[in-house]
Amino acid sequence: MIGADSSSLLFKFGLKTMRRVFKKSHAPWIPTIENRKTETPNAIPEDGMVPEVVVSNIVKDFFVGAPNWRSPELQYNICAPVNAASQAVLSLSQEMNIHNINNDFSGNCLMAEKLVSEMMADLINLPRERVRALFSFGGTASNMYAMKLAINNAIPSAGKTGVPSNTYAMITEKAHFSHKTVADWLGIGVDRVIQIKADIESRSIIEDAESKARSILERGGIIIGFFLNGGPFYDFAIDDIKAFVNLRAKLVSDYKISFLPHIHVDSVICWIWLMFNSYDFISNPLKIPEEIIPIIKKQFNRIKEIKLADSWGVDFHKGLGGCPTPCGLFVSNNREELLLLSKSKRGIDTHHLGNDWSFDDPSDITLETSRSAGLPLAALASLLTMGKNGFRTFLANQIFATKIFKDLIKQSEHFIVGNEKALGFNTMILVAPKGAVKPNWDSFLTMVENDEQLLASVNEQVKSFYNLALKENDSVNRLGCSFSRSFYNTKSGKTVSGLKYCFVSPHINSEIVNKEVEKLEKQFVKFYENRKS
Repeated sequence: MIGADSSSLLFKFGLKTMRRVFKKSHAPWIPTIENRKTETPNAIPEDGMVPEVVVSNIVKDFFVGAPNWRSPELQYNICAPVNAASQAVLSLSQEMNIHNINNDFSGNCLMAEKLVSEMMADLINLPRERVRALFSFGGTASNMYAMKLAINNAIPSAGKTGVPSNTYAMITEKAHFSHKTVADWLGIGVDRVIQIKADIESRSIIEDAESKARSILERGGIIIGFFLNGGPFYDFAIDDIKAFVNLRAKLVSDYKISFLPHIHVDSVICWIWLMFNSYDFISNPLKIPEEIIPIIKKQFNRIKEIKLADSWGVDFHKGLGGCPTPCGLFVSNNREELLLLSKSKRGIDTHHLGNDWSFDDPSDITLETSRSAGLPLAALASLLTMGKNGFRTFLANQIFATKIFKDLIKQSEHFIVGNEKALGFNTMILVAPKGAVKPNWDSFLTMVENDEQLLASVNEQVKSFYNLALKENDSVNRLGCSFSRSFYNTKSGKTVSGLKYCFVSPHINSEIVNKEVEKLEKQFVKFYENRKS
């Protein structure tokens, strides 16, 4: 029965319970309940429990201690605060339990996926009929779809007989670890993922890519594709997509390769810069602060070349996308290539699914069979509610807040900004070594390159500060950042640890940024005094 009263009432009851538990809605963390023992049973009861009791216990037992992504005082990670319209349509689709398999299962919900595909095509100025996007579970899924497509394109028999041992994939050394995870799962193997050296901006060095690619090809290896950075978290670096497209053409010509190695851009965070497509930076109708326009333009000019790639990724649940987890999107710039993923063409019988019963059959090319219609509906709601100008304003605000934050940290005697050149809305912070003059990031790297003990000391201080001074604080006073044990590798391969600040709340402003810096300074002074004693 549509709109069952019991479901609606329980949802409202759950919200009221959350509000009671989470009394301070601005706090970055949902507070724990003092001296409360878990009341949720650890075994299936013989008789069912009262639903209100179940909901209340689960909220009180398991929601406590979780981050509050809506709070401007939380800078823990790249997760998105949820757009209200996005959450509403997701909840409604879950109420109906709609599957996005074919229109026999999904009704018109399949159209939502097509509409989002068309919107993505518009953002990169490609014909709508050429682009097709598939919703899945996130950035790892996008990378998996891309690598599987690359395998099937390069080695048509791989789907039946497996991946040959001379198969290679190429990534940047700054790539997300999920590329290696995917290579492991798909049978390429982690050892056959070749890393391309990165420059000082963490962008792949095209000369190194060419040298390593030629070495593989001259040994009789198969390069299925290049999997490029489209703005990973730490530095938001975007590779020179056009240069890799040109490199591919050169390699295909020189070695008479019978296929085009796939080019995928892992753009699950930085796709949002595409919203500046068609924006007039000169007249600047949104009155974006002039000092950050060059930052936005530089990043946009890099990501807009994504139209030259074969595929790319979007995570609506990251950054500023506004959707609940998971809500990922794999975008193919050539929808015909998706037929390379066809189950039916590899003799896989999908039984009652397929075109016999549907005008569209994504189930034939998707990894998943069960796919929630809530994902494309939530993304569609977020895109329509925000609009281009909403996303543009949101992004500009985060970039501006990040610039203020970095400038304040640079003035601190205790901390160093570890990603000064990054063009995104995150900041990496490390503890400054004791000395007469506080080094900047570049001089710090020079100092530690040949001083392993100094680097180890700085890394230990950052970790201890996070563990002892941050994690033990209450939910209100606890800092909203997180910790990374290896956000950067030196030339000699040593890892640098740091605190991770990421501004994703739409409510962030200069006042809150100043308060966060003050809180950080106070916590560190307290930490340092405790260590001396």
